[in-house]
Amino acid sequence: MNASLFRNDAPVLARQYGIHLDGVREYFPEGGLAMDADGAVTAANSGIPAIFTTYTDPVVIRALIAPTRAAQIYGEVRKGDWVTDTAMFPVVELSGRTAAYGDYSADGEVDANANWISRQSFHYQTWTRWGEREVARMGAARIDLVNQRNLASISVLGKQQNLTYLFGVAGLECYGALNDPQLPAAIQPLPKVSANGTATGAADWLAMSDPLQCFDDVLRLYAQLVTQMGGNLTLETPMTLVLPTERQQCLLYANQYNVKLRELLSESLPNLRIETLPEAGTALGGGMVASTMMQLFVNEVEGQASVSTGFTEKMRAHAVERHSTSVRQKKSQGTWGTLWFYPQACATMTGI
Repeated sequence: MNASLFRNDAPVLARQYGIHLDGVREYFPEGGLAMDADGAVTAANSGIPAIFTTYTDPVVIRALIAPTRAAQIYGEVRKGDWVTDTAMFPVVELSGRTAAYGDYSADGEVDANANWISRQSFHYQTWTRWGEREVARMGAARIDLVNQRNLASISVLGKQQNLTYLFGVAGLECYGALNDPQLPAAIQPLPKVSANGTATGAADWLAMSDPLQCFDDVLRLYAQLVTQMGGNLTLETPMTLVLPTERQQCLLYANQYNVKLRELLSESLPNLRIETLPEAGTALGGGMVASTMMQLFVNEVEGQASVSTGFTEKMRAHAVERHSTSVRQKKSQGTWGTLWFYPQACATMTGI
């Protein structure tokens, strides 16, 4: 019955309504079909794909890296440009002598002797690349790949700049704030004593927790700086103390009166600025220094900055190169390392 009805209706459905039911032979019986004996076609399941219950946070969290602090500590200045290879810094020494006055005497003479200190620049580069398909795929995960890679190029160049500021470039007259050969020789800290009065056998600040012993090391460093400056230094002179980041907790050492090392320093040297530098220590220095080191330097001498980091180009973004399905761009920077205009204005202590 159902089959004969469908054979009569099928041509009408196709001709008048455009409904084509190829492969259909009859109508479904009234009341449905009982197929209780048939097994299930699909596997038993009460779940859904995990992607439908997975939340992706739109905030991108970047991995933690060591901060770049050289420019903040030592200052930063531009010298020349990206075609400058060598810089000359004039140093003038005023000299002369006097003689007893006489109406007809021609004795006594002054002079200005000039020397030229040279430095070489170092230029470096990196490439930022991205492909159309990988950008689209990362975009599906709500990650702006092009922006992230541009941020990576800025970070990589900045890390390299910071490294040259601190350690210079081997093989060039481009030196760092921590290893300039013109800096006076480093001195050693005093031996340390434990709380019970016995020698610790070390000079390291972590060998004890007495703020006065650490303070004595800073005073020893200050005394060295006084000698080097030839009388051009007072307790009120603006100075900067650079400590390894891994020793900054020592600033919280307190004596029996709860007076901390940081308070002793600020009271004794009112214009002292304390900075922490990861690369000045062995734990965070990446193997660049042999022992933890501390620097004390004068900020200015007669209005002239005693030290500054230098660059030729902070960031040069070159032409964007478009290929069939990819894009790339070169970025470059240039550095002079760190320029110690007055090397004698810095005193260094190693092994704290």
